[in-house]
Amino acid sequence: MDPWKHFSARHDHYLVHYLELLAEAEQWRRVRAVMAKEPRTAPFFAPALIWLGRRMIGWGVRLHARYDKAWDDSVIHHNAAKVEEEPY
Repeated sequence: MDPWKHFSARHDHYLVHYLELLAEAEQWRRVRAVMAKEPRTAPFFAPALIWLGRRMIGWGVRLHARYDKAWDDSVIHHNAAKVEEEPY
């Protein structure tokens, strides 16, 4: 087979693949356009996720208030001991 025929066959294959990709992208663009026009509804479990998120924030705030001083002291103590061990 002549080299130019082989190149031509590959070119056709890539052209077909490229056109398929363009068609798929156009299809997704249309789907997104239609979905953007429709009003979005919250899923049925959205209130549970909102409640859980608020609970986790509350727990985090309480834990931070409870252990912040102890955490700061342990980090300072650990870093101070580490600095004393390393000779410069």
